[in-house]
Amino acid sequence: MKIRKLLRVLHRDLGYFIVGMTIVYVLSGIFLNHRHDFNPDYKILITDFEVDVANKSNFSEEEVRDIVASVDDDVTYKKHYTSNQGYIKVFIANGEFVFDPTTGEGRMQYLQRRPIIFQMNRLHKASIGSLWKWVSDIMAVILLFVAVSGLFLLKGKRGLKRWGWWLTIAGFVVPLVFALLFI
Repeated sequence: MKIRKLLRVLHRDLGYFIVGMTIVYVLSGIFLNHRHDFNPDYKILITDFEVDVANKSNFSEEEVRDIVASVDDDVTYKKHYTSNQGYIKVFIANGEFVFDPTTGEGRMQYLQRRPIIFQMNRLHKASIGSLWKWVSDIMAVILLFVAVSGLFLLKGKRGLKRWGWWLTIAGFVVPLVFALLFI
C-alpha cells in the first residue's frame, strides 16, 4: 500500500474516532477561555426570603436548622454564628444563608453545578484520574497525527508544496505573535 493511501485511511478512520472527544474539548475550551467572564463550572443561585422568627439574639443549632429547612429543605446545614451586625450567618453546603433575626429577612446564596458543562470541563482539565490522563494523551497524539497527516493528503496547487505551505506557516505565526506580544 502506498504511503499516501495509508495516510488517507488512517487520517479518515482516526478522524472519525476522535470527533466526539474533539467536540467535547472544543466546547469546554470555549467555556474555560471565558472563565474570567463567568464561572463555567458553577452558577450562583440567590434566593431572598422572609421567615417568621422570634426576635432574639441567640439561636440554638436546632432552631437555625429549622429556619433553614423552612426556606429550602434540600440545604445541608454545616454551622452558624452571629455576626457583629447581629445577623445570623449560616454555612451551608456550597454556600451561605444569612438572615436578620429582628426582621426575618434574609438571603441564601449557593453554587450549583452547571449540568454537562461541569463534567466536560473536568474532562478537559484531565482532573478525574490517571486513566483519563492517558486517554486524553492518546487523543492528543491521534489529533497530532490527523493534523500532520492532513498536510500530505492533497497534491497540486492546493497541496502542502504550494498553497498549504503558506497556510501552515500562518498557523504557526498567529500564536507566536500573541506569545511574543502578551507573554
